Amino acid sequence: MMPRHISLIVSLTLSAALMACGAKASGGPSVSDRATSLAQTAAALLTSTAAASITPITPIPPTVPPTPTDTPVPTETPVPVTNTPVPTMTPTPCANNDADFVSDVTIPDGTQVKAGVSFTKTWRVKNSGQCPWTTTYTLRNVGGEVMGGVTLNLPNGVPPGATVDLSVAFVAPASAGKHISRWQLFTPEGVAFGTKPFLQIMVP
Repeated sequence: MMPRHISLIVSLTLSAALMACGAKASGGPSVSDRATSLAQTAAALLTSTAAASITPITPIPPTVPPTPTDTPVPTETPVPVTNTPVPTMTPTPCANNDADFVSDVTIPDGTQVKAGVSFTKTWRVKNSGQCPWTTTYTLRNVGGEVMGGVTLNLPNGVPPGATVDLSVAFVAPASAGKHISRWQLFTPEGVAFGTKPFLQIMVP
């Protein structure tokens, strides 16, 4: 269907043409004057119609990008560190310990010592085994009379094949007669081994 304003313009144009023909016959206003007037009227109608038919455009507000927010960076949960103790290796005790008697350095067997007198007995022994002796090896009383003697730690390390002098302080008993005290070497684990040097004195 033809729009209304276009139909109006067509009608005006046809009227102008008819008027022009009539004016020429009757001697009225000239054709050009009438055509100009009609053209101006048609132009005014077109302008007003076009203006009325234009729908105003509502401006669209610019889209503002969302403000980026600082996304928190996930923090790593610290793993607790546990100090696990490192197992210590216990050395295997040497099993081949042995000792040989070499000599009495002091107080030979049968020596007379007065009652109550203090003296020092020294034995010389040899490491005849395959284990080195350390200062944790001990000489202990294993029989007879103690006579005031106490357990003795070795004074120094003794490698296999070497000798060492072991000295113990004693006090002669009050009773007269023969008195004997027996001793022996022990490993750090408390295992006795080797010869049993002894003290033998006579109290007058």
